[in-house]
Amino acid sequence: MKNNIILTIAVTTYNRSGFLQTTVNRSIKQIIDGNLEKEVEIVISNDASPDKDTANYINKVDAEYEFVRGFNQPKNIGVSKNLEWIVNEARGSHVQLFGDDDLLVDGAIAYFVKSIKEKEPNFIIVNINNIHSLDNSNQQYKIVRENRLNIHNDIFMDNLQKDYDLLKPANNWFYTTNFITAIIFRKDLWQREMITAKKYIEPKNVFIWQAPVIIGLSKYGKLLVIAKSLILCRKNPTDNYVLDPRGRWYINLFESIEISKIVKRFVPAEYKKHKKMYASFIMQTFMDETLKGKNIRKFALIACRNYFDIFPENIQFLSMAIIPKIIARNDPKLRSYKRFIKSKI
Repeated sequence: MKNNIILTIAVTTYNRSGFLQTTVNRSIKQIIDGNLEKEVEIVISNDASPDKDTANYINKVDAEYEFVRGFNQPKNIGVSKNLEWIVNEARGSHVQLFGDDDLLVDGAIAYFVKSIKEKEPNFIIVNINNIHSLDNSNQQYKIVRENRLNIHNDIFMDNLQKDYDLLKPANNWFYTTNFITAIIFRKDLWQREMITAKKYIEPKNVFIWQAPVIIGLSKYGKLLVIAKSLILCRKNPTDNYVLDPRGRWYINLFESIEISKIVKRFVPAEYKKHKKMYASFIMQTFMDETLKGKNIRKFALIACRNYFDIFPENIQFLSMAIIPKIIARNDPKLRSYKRFIKSKI
């Protein structure tokens, strides 16, 4: 039987049943309302959540809807492996990796399918609104940033290098590739370039899913940027990369630098900006961790070395290595500057 699935919505989840149910239920409704049951599937991979509600819900929707396939991993395989596993399991020609706490605006799935049919893109970047959850299920939330890309018309390009100027109207378009739900990609190209990506970064890197996208944009082009803000991306202040126990500062310091190498190799025009953004993130978290009593001097020196070509962050990292408590406690202007930088991205 011929596989006619155009889009796989691939949801990885861990111990957030409330958010998961809202996310999946809203997507199911869109698929049914748009008569898309034969063209869109939802695949859910539960990374051995310790709660019972997650597995029970997945089993329920798997049994109830033919276009939903749910899997409960027998043991925790980690964020990166779970993402790679679910892409391999997808039957769609295109895949949208989906955060279990993000939401789709009504009509989004139909628009994605229509765009794939008409444009045949290799990659899609979807404009987003940022939201803050007011509960543990996204039943109540507030929009804290609208139209992140600040565009009103779709952008399509055949070749990233030749058509690069077409992206100028899209505010910080490259940073949007950090948002897992904002990216739709051709499955075969992503799988192919994952092999390349692992030559640059460790397989456990939490950003590894992004690497084949960056490489693919450069090598294959055919990028569509959707101007409508069709995704509500949860950006609560307490979020730390799917609650990774190592902490945001550790991931940004050690794993983002590996992604930077790929950016420098394949999308060099975005290299400096990418490194500067993550240097800002690291500096802010260093200050926060210092105020909590953590000794970050050794790590500040590592950051200074890794971001030696980024001014003035290199000087700030050096200062944190020498007098961290004084900098963290008595430099509100610097903290305000870092918050300002983060508010712009």
